[in-house]
Amino acid sequence: MQPTRHDIATIVLETLHELGEDLDNEVLTSADEATRLFGARSPLDSMNLVNFIADVEERISDDFEIDLTLANQSAMSRTHSPFRRASSCIDYIMELIAAHSA
Repeated sequence: MQPTRHDIATIVLETLHELGEDLDNEVLTSADEATRLFGARSPLDSMNLVNFIADVEERISDDFEIDLTLANQSAMSRTHSPFRRASSCIDYIMELIAAHSA
């Protein structure tokens, strides 16, 4: 079954909420698509961002049997990081899924 954007948004936001509970971080426990993931005003430090990415990859693999590498050369070479906000991360994951299915 091909995941919808809603499915991926649910995974991303639930992962942020769980991370927020673990870190006792209110910004993450109430995260929405506008929440910053990367940059100066992000509630995540670099290690938390890595953990978040790994958790999202694992959940997509478990739920949809799609193996993705989110932090790849394509992501790192973009002018605007796909990890700026939750919404850009969701859109980026949908791009990878579409390419994976093609």
